[in-house]
Amino acid sequence: MRLFVLGWLVAAATVRAAPQQQPEKQELYRMLDDIRASIRLDDWNEAWRLAVRLNGSIIARLPTGGASPELELQHLEFVAGTNTISRGPLLARLARTALAAGDLKKAERYANEALAESQHGVFWWTGDAVHQGNIVLGRLALGGGDLAEARRYLLAAGKTPGSTSLAAQGPNMALARDLLERGESAAVLQYLEECGSFWSGNRGKLAEWMALIRAGLKPDFGANVTY
Repeated sequence: MRLFVLGWLVAAATVRAAPQQQPEKQELYRMLDDIRASIRLDDWNEAWRLAVRLNGSIIARLPTGGASPELELQHLEFVAGTNTISRGPLLARLARTALAAGDLKKAERYANEALAESQHGVFWWTGDAVHQGNIVLGRLALGGGDLAEARRYLLAAGKTPGSTSLAAQGPNMALARDLLERGESAAVLQYLEECGSFWSGNRGKLAEWMALIRAGLKPDFGANVTY
């Protein structure tokens, strides 16, 4: 418990040290101060509770798009550490970032770890771990020429229990796009049907994409290819 709390104080300091513009960062600063106050009072149970909250808050605010995939991967690995509590929520993003960085071995390892950790209970990040873990493994399978495995992973990704981010932003469509290029429209349509169970904010996009695919066209999946 103490190592987890102290580890997050160090990791959070990297976020605090960076130039900040968003007002919500003040909430992170307050939480850091509360953790330090609990430690001074030797109240490690309260410090641990606050550190878990800080874990989720920092993960939600980690920067994206401002650095190369290689640098982002290094940052994520530092923040994730080796503790299960701090590592679990980042596994999906670690797998996706490692793939973007071209480190296929790490991408496979993190994706498999994400799927393994998702079996230990339903947490706020479980849906993302299931979804992104399968997407990354499917893209690796497709890159290796195993079309059947790629299809299997795509459909498994669609069976995620969902999450707040998936409900708002929708599924990752990179693997579906690549399978469409290989004529796998039936598998992609089945995947999109599955995605309807968790993407409540799709605003008609799912229906539009499915209609285009049935017409033999290739939709523009926009940001969902990189999400």
